[in-house]
Amino acid sequence: MMSILQVRHTVGTVLLFLGLLAGTSCGSANSGNSEILIFAATSLTNALDEAIAAYEARNTVQVLVSYGGSQTLAQQIATGAPADIFISAGRFPVDFLEEREVGMLNKTDLLSNRLVLVTEKNGPNLNDLLDLTSDKVGRVAMAAPDLAPAGGYAKESLVNLGLWDELQSKMAFGADVRATMAYVESGNADVAFVYQTDAAIAGGLEVIDVVPIDSYSKIAYPAVLLSGGDNPAAATEFFDFLNGEEALRILVNHGFSILEGGK
Repeated sequence: MMSILQVRHTVGTVLLFLGLLAGTSCGSANSGNSEILIFAATSLTNALDEAIAAYEARNTVQVLVSYGGSQTLAQQIATGAPADIFISAGRFPVDFLEEREVGMLNKTDLLSNRLVLVTEKNGPNLNDLLDLTSDKVGRVAMAAPDLAPAGGYAKESLVNLGLWDELQSKMAFGADVRATMAYVESGNADVAFVYQTDAAIAGGLEVIDVVPIDSYSKIAYPAVLLSGGDNPAAATEFFDFLNGEEALRILVNHGFSILEGGK
């Protein structure tokens, strides 16, 4: 199973924090090889890594990323983790930061997504979500609603359809979407709620598009430029890139959609 935090370039979270703190005393913001740190929802991993590679190919800034469940990352930022940019898979982790008066220089609703189910090949045949209550489904996996917005959207869908209470005995909760998908891949769940972008890269799994899109709120990925980072100039430049044509094209190519009214 995947860990809650996955750090790009195989840098452990603790080592990453120590390195950034040490770099502060060296004036890294003014050096030719400055760094910025992004905290981002796990579901963005493949798409954001590609966008970062395109950016780093023509810039001296090194972009480090800590991936994880959005609310877990928000809690770390609220307690002082030195992130420059936060990209959440839903709005409530950003609301959490605003309630705790975490400084923000800019914020935009960057992307959208949608929920689907995944199961193993030759898994249970599901015509709608009501089939989750049948005997042909033993275990239903989803991201924990208090850790990752994907779980919040899935719970909202099941509540609105009147299925949440009935499915409690079948539920298995993961730290984030990728961990949830791993339950199905390892045979520990028959079906999982995931984003369609994660389902698209899940080799060996079958995608079942039966989650009514009107049963949950419009999915939003807010991107936030935080004010507490060590390299605000470089962070602002990358934030602008992230909201620009090239980065958005890369993200859309990975299955995300641009949120109506977003940049």
